[in-house]
Amino acid sequence: MKKILLLTAYLLLVALAGFSNPLDSLKQQLQLTTDDTQKAIIYLQMANCYLQPQNATNSYTKRINQENAINYTMLAMKVYYRKDDTTGLVSSYSNLSKAYRAQKKYAQAKWFILQANTLSRRQHSTPSIIGTLVDLAAIKMDIKDYKLAKKDLKEAHRLAMANKLIAQDSLVKESYTRLYTFIQVPPSENVYQGLDESIKQEELAYAAHQKKLMASIKTTKKAQAKKKMLAVNITRGQSIRLAKPSINWETPMNSTPVDSLKTTAL
Repeated sequence: MKKILLLTAYLLLVALAGFSNPLDSLKQQLQLTTDDTQKAIIYLQMANCYLQPQNATNSYTKRINQENAINYTMLAMKVYYRKDDTTGLVSSYSNLSKAYRAQKKYAQAKWFILQANTLSRRQHSTPSIIGTLVDLAAIKMDIKDYKLAKKDLKEAHRLAMANKLIAQDSLVKESYTRLYTFIQVPPSENVYQGLDESIKQEELAYAAHQKKLMASIKTTKKAQAKKKMLAVNITRGQSIRLAKPSINWETPMNSTPVDSLKTTAL
């Protein structure tokens, strides 16, 4: 009976969620939830709500909301860490990065998004890798590190193209728009023009370099094999043989005969 009442109350809360403050609804759901994983999901949803600009009416509220976002994300992270949930940890690290970036604490923001990116690569989750690269590029633009930001966006664009992730590629190109406002590209220039061609040229140059490198390695291996074979031949005594000198052991004859000595009797 108690379970039925709780379920009914939960359904009523969900039905009224559209007419109430999302944060109030999430807090009520949190009170009715006993599952840790579900709690972690709600913690992150609450953190995201606190990070929404429209929920901060003044600088004081903004600061409090940022701290709440960090605190609720940390609660979620504890659950995900205990359960070894990599996907949940990626979301948590990304949330913390956003919160610290909102506070203009760029060193912390960069560190957390790098952790999210590392875990995403371990998972081989391309969408997550792209998302973290875009966030990382945004932080680098904040600190005026435009060259490295461009490098991150190029990688994100390449991954999106290779995996045909059109929606995420649109986000990458939006970030390019922001980047080009910083590096002062003329307004008449299309910020997307030449991007794909640039990446294609880089890939062709890399392929040519690899081909040249492999040819060099092949030539070196041939030379080493030839040298090794020569050394083996010398060891086996198959090198150039010296002819033995011919020696004539017979006593040479004098061409002039010698008269025999005659003894005269005295």
